Amino acid sequence: MDRIGRLTKASLTTVAAASLALALVAVRPAQAGPIGFQATGGWYTDSNDFFLGAGARVGAGTITVIPNAEWLFVDSAKSYTLNIDATMSVLPLGVASVYAGAGLGWITTDPDNGKSNTDSVVNLLAGAGLNALPLKPFAQFKYVVASGNDPFQFAVGVRF
Repeated sequence: MDRIGRLTKASLTTVAAASLALALVAVRPAQAGPIGFQATGGWYTDSNDFFLGAGARVGAGTITVIPNAEWLFVDSAKSYTLNIDATMSVLPLGVASVYAGAGLGWITTDPDNGKSNTDSVVNLLAGAGLNALPLKPFAQFKYVVASGNDPFQFAVGVRF
C-alpha cells in the first residue's frame, strides 16, 4: 500500500508538472508582444556627425522597448552608440502616431591616436510615424544628456 501511495504521488507530481509546462507553452504566444525591426539614419546637431543605426522593436503592452546601435561617421576615430530606449504612443491614430520616450545609452569613441572613451547617457525622444505603409517611416528627435556635451539627434527611418 505504501508503494501505491508513492506511485500515485509521483504520478500526480508528473502530471501536474506536465500540465503546468503545457499551460505555460500554450499561454506564451498570447502574452508575447509584437517583435519588429527598425533602420535609421540622421545626424547629431552639435558636430554634424552622420550616423546609421539598426535595432529591434519589442512591444510590451503600451510601451515599445527598442534596443539599438548606431555607427557615427567621424573623422580620425571610430564612434558608436548602444542604446535601450522605450517609447509610448501619446497620440495614436490609425494612419499615424506621435510618441515620446526615454532610454539609457553608451557612447564609445575610439580615436585613431588615443585611448577609447565610453560615456553613459540618458536619451529623451519624441517622434512621429506613419502606420499605413508596409515600411512604416518615422522621424524623431533625440536629446542625449551626456556629461558636458548634450547633443540633439535628428533621425529618419523605417520600421518593419
